[in-house]
Amino acid sequence: MSQKDEYNRLVEDAKKHDALYYIETKPVITDYEYDHLIKSIEGIEREHPEWIKSDSPTQKVSSDIQSGFKQVEHSRPMLSLMNTYSEEELSDFVKRMEKILGQSDFAFTTELKIDGIAAAIRYEKGKFVQAVTRGDGKKGDDVTENVRTIQCLPHQLKGNNIPDVLELRGEVFLPLTVFHQLNAEKEEAGEDVYANPRNAAAGSLKLLDPRETKERKLAIIIYDVVDGELERQSEVAGYLKSLGLPVFSKEQSCLCKNVSEILEFAKGIEEKRRTFAFEIDGIVIKFDDIDKREEIGYTGKSPRWAVAYKFAPEQAITKIEEITVQVGRTGVLTPVAELTPVKLAGSTISRATLHNQDEIDRKDIRIGDTVIIEKGGDVIPKVVSVDLNKRPSNSHKWHMPKNCPSCGSHVVHIEGEVAVRCMNPSCGAKNLKRIVFFAAKDAMDIDHLGVKVIEKLVKNGYVKRISDIYRLTEAELSQVEGFKEKSVNNILASIERSKETTLARFIFALGIKHIGEIAAEEIAETVAAVDKFLQLTEEKLLEIDGIGKIVSQSLVEFLGDPANITEIQELIKLGVHPKGRVKIDHPFSGKTFVLTGTLTKYGRSEAGELIKQRGGKVSSSVGPGTDYLIAGEEAGSKLAKAKKLGIGILDEAEFIRLCQ
Repeated sequence: MSQKDEYNRLVEDAKKHDALYYIETKPVITDYEYDHLIKSIEGIEREHPEWIKSDSPTQKVSSDIQSGFKQVEHSRPMLSLMNTYSEEELSDFVKRMEKILGQSDFAFTTELKIDGIAAAIRYEKGKFVQAVTRGDGKKGDDVTENVRTIQCLPHQLKGNNIPDVLELRGEVFLPLTVFHQLNAEKEEAGEDVYANPRNAAAGSLKLLDPRETKERKLAIIIYDVVDGELERQSEVAGYLKSLGLPVFSKEQSCLCKNVSEILEFAKGIEEKRRTFAFEIDGIVIKFDDIDKREEIGYTGKSPRWAVAYKFAPEQAITKIEEITVQVGRTGVLTPVAELTPVKLAGSTISRATLHNQDEIDRKDIRIGDTVIIEKGGDVIPKVVSVDLNKRPSNSHKWHMPKNCPSCGSHVVHIEGEVAVRCMNPSCGAKNLKRIVFFAAKDAMDIDHLGVKVIEKLVKNGYVKRISDIYRLTEAELSQVEGFKEKSVNNILASIERSKETTLARFIFALGIKHIGEIAAEEIAETVAAVDKFLQLTEEKLLEIDGIGKIVSQSLVEFLGDPANITEIQELIKLGVHPKGRVKIDHPFSGKTFVLTGTLTKYGRSEAGELIKQRGGKVSSSVGPGTDYLIAGEEAGSKLAKAKKLGIGILDEAEFIRLCQ
């Protein structure tokens, strides 16, 4: 193949991967591999500029424009950043600044590079009016209603001297905790999981129903002002923060004067990258003097005054010793790679999910293969690729079993799903997962009833379905190996306490497909009682703010099963008393709270419920959108951060007084 043919092939490959990444949100190669593909194209184009194709990915911004959205022209082009992984290229970037400006006395603002979706955000007279994706750089998709569901983005700016028109640039992202929860739910539902948080954010932002987007709990960080009056990038965060907008913290950005200081900041961030609530893949370096950016200029698709210094992915090489199959609470069979234990990103990895048969076929993963693994979202290990040169000669393709590994029932591949399912309603593995989910902290919050305890109770035949939890007796528990008097009393007391719960928790605990915590909250606030919940129709559900067609159909299907209705009625007979929330007029209404430390009178979930009953919201992290921090004993870093941000701090006594 000639070099020109190779160039044309690489361009076509990049275009294919662009479509998979930006449009379908289903990449089949890593960002690192894609970046090196682009570097190869750039190298050939430098040698042969006469070959450059007008549709080469080096010549234009990769487009994420999709049907179903109105397109809006950007007031100023939204360009993509040049990427580098090497200190040498970073040094060349700084030298170019020196050459263009004829000086070396300047500074750069460095900040985190969130792996999310760039968006243009517009305020008029302080009111949020529009959000548009990058698109092709000149125009993008209008996602205003979807972005309006992002809790941390204010609908009205605060402070004085707000300009009539304020256009901003920011990054929409999915917090890592939400990403892992979303993928777990998609896997249980038999759907394709997202490859990474960036693709999950893109898929969530481009949902056609804003109510479904709201369920995804997207977040945003604002990092730039378009055509503002500020002179330096280092002043932007402080200005945005004064308006009530979410920005990077002081620890997440830095003013640097040379390459050494930039690399020092990058090294510190790379060491801490797994502590952030969102996925980052490097840092962004911007010329600090905004007025000189026009002088420095632009390429066809990137500003010359900024660059992304990206971190190479943390990977390890290991071997697949076996592929086992897990059965989820909805019956979905999930293949899992059992690996030769290997160190990766500070922990020993011995298992990695393979998701489904399609994923295994696409990567041609087999038992005995030597594979490269990395942590998706820096938490969940995944198999990136197979080293075919080390494949055993006697290897063969792996196929999902035809029978459930738990109960032996024939499994079914439902049309439209990537997963195969065990449809046996009495499958032991399904029931175990369903019971564990019901008792979990975010659901019924039954202390002392963890996975190991439930496994013992199921094994002994004392718990066969959810309602059996509330039939447990002291005599039965005392017969279980390892259960002493104190542990028996603790379990029974926790079960008794769980009977008094909120309707939202109860609905969530039922484990209904597609019903997450937010959807459960929305439904509970509307129906306010169990009997009305049982009478819900699809028509009534679609009238609820935040509930879309997928959720409503799933719930109607669940309520249409007599066995589910019988189980709910049994729970009520056994004393479970889910209470609907009564809305009251209170100073907490519309305010966002964060809880930290240990409260003596209330558990965190109880305190959170008191806040919600009074119209407030509870968040897990402190940020510009936080109104109050409730600090119990031994409050740690959240308290320090709240003080830095000037957020109101309440001790437990003050919180209790305000509740009353």
